[in-house]
Amino acid sequence: MSEPEPTTLALVPRGRGPSEPRTLALTGPRPNSPGPTGRVPTGPVPTGPAAASDPPIPDLSTLPDAAWQDDTGTPFTLTPARAGIHLGTDRDGRPVALPCPRPEGTGIAVLGESLFGRLIALRLLATGVVVTAATREPGQWRSIRHAAGERLAFSEDPAAWPRHAPAPLAVDAGPQALVSDQRRAPSSAVAAGPWRTVLHVTRTVPRGAAFWHRPDVLLALGAEYAEAVGRLLGPEAARLTARLAPGEIVLFRPTATEILRPDIAPGESAVLTPGAPPVR
Repeated sequence: MSEPEPTTLALVPRGRGPSEPRTLALTGPRPNSPGPTGRVPTGPVPTGPAAASDPPIPDLSTLPDAAWQDDTGTPFTLTPARAGIHLGTDRDGRPVALPCPRPEGTGIAVLGESLFGRLIALRLLATGVVVTAATREPGQWRSIRHAAGERLAFSEDPAAWPRHAPAPLAVDAGPQALVSDQRRAPSSAVAAGPWRTVLHVTRTVPRGAAFWHRPDVLLALGAEYAEAVGRLLGPEAARLTARLAPGEIVLFRPTATEILRPDIAPGESAVLTPGAPPVR
């Protein structure tokens, strides 16, 4: 196969006629550029002392000493905003998270059925949290125990919790959580400490329970809990709860109030209610 002929571009400068074109070859070998005498150099590239050498390396011992000091400045911390386990979707379609686990201890008071406590326990287990259940119905936790193994324990005495020192994720035993559906609320001091989550779920607020006076999160799982919410947070919160639509729940925090619908995956339903028909 014959080599293609070089393609040329005619560069016609000012004052030069079209009969004297300058050409630029776009194919074929690139010619050597002429040297300082106008001749094209031939032969190997010169090496050795005659060639250009690298610049000399400076003697570092002659440089002045300098003491390096980090600028401490103003101390600051990074706190994840709206971080936690997924809970549901608000009226505008935005996801709503339950703020746990987190470096600060978290107390969560829930007005509703005990099934909600098992749902939160299942999601905490999925994030690597070690969960202890203080429950009147351990049989309802059987399928969760089968899925979680030794990472789910049972305790009749919440005062003996935690069974391991709470720590960040992937450190030692990791974060610890206590989920209780007992009539008596856990002590408010139980949730005081880093990397621990304490959730109490009940249909009626226990009398004289300090845990329920100032929880980090209060959840009402329906409009029927408006009166109980009013006793805890006042009439405005009661009116908001009373206006919940069927299937909606409300989450109260010191900094925000959110109305949402819980999201439950089919796999979660299969674990929480084994034998029940799938939710469509």
